[in-house]
Amino acid sequence: MTRYISSLLLLSSLSMANDDLLSDNSRTLTQREWHSIALAKEWLNNGNKSFRGEDGSISFLYGATMPRIIVAPLKITDIQFEVGEKIKDVQLGDTTRWIVSPSISGEGEKQTSHLLIKTTDVGLETTLFVSTNKRTYHMNLFSRKYEYMPIVNFKYKDEINKKWEAYNKHFQEEKENQKNSKKLKVTSSISKNIDNLDFQYTITGDASWKPIRVYNDGVKTYIQMPNSMKYQEAPIFMVLDKGNNNQLVNYRLKGNNYIVDKLFKKGILIIGVGQNQEKVTIIKKGVEQSNSLWGDDNEDY
Repeated sequence: MTRYISSLLLLSSLSMANDDLLSDNSRTLTQREWHSIALAKEWLNNGNKSFRGEDGSISFLYGATMPRIIVAPLKITDIQFEVGEKIKDVQLGDTTRWIVSPSISGEGEKQTSHLLIKTTDVGLETTLFVSTNKRTYHMNLFSRKYEYMPIVNFKYKDEINKKWEAYNKHFQEEKENQKNSKKLKVTSSISKNIDNLDFQYTITGDASWKPIRVYNDGVKTYIQMPNSMKYQEAPIFMVLDKGNNNQLVNYRLKGNNYIVDKLFKKGILIIGVGQNQEKVTIIKKGVEQSNSLWGDDNEDY
């Protein structure tokens, strides 16, 4: 009984000694210091919540608050860092009742650094500081009897931003590729020889759908119609020989452009018959004044 009472008195005296060492709180903080303390508490008590990862890990948004990590005796809490991040220094507030050991998983550029946290008792609290080759971490450690976090990791704003940038860039590039592909299709179908375009044509006629321009690239002839033509019947195109006889010719209508698969000296666009007929004549300049330029009936110039 006497030994028991002596032990209690010894523990009491040790506790009072520790209180004496930590009880110097006599200096009054200034208003500026209280403001700083308030900002620190605001960060410590930030409402940003953790979230669960696919591997069962508890993830914290780096820098949003000071993470509270729960550890239990006889259990290991694994704190994982970003892939490729290397631990430089580790500092614990209480090195007596908390144990921290490093570990590495993966190989080469895929290596991941880990800190394995253990505690010897329940109801303990301390802080953990970790510096790496990329950033610094500040964490609160708490010990409970049964509850604990097996795996802890972090999500980084710059990593999230990069993913969104990559996501938006993907769709922007896809949009640009579609636009460029469309341009290439139009260019390849309208003209392959842009440097050799020839616009020397005369266009006569009073039809409302009269072509805007006619040109060739040395291989094919292109007849550009007004945009309004798409709301009405498309005229028929025919090539004429020097005797004004119709010649068979391959052509197609793409958008508001006629693409004729040859060069011609005279052609007509026609809608209707008889008095209701509308006609536009297209002649290569220099041909209308001299029949000598016509050559054979089926000859391209």
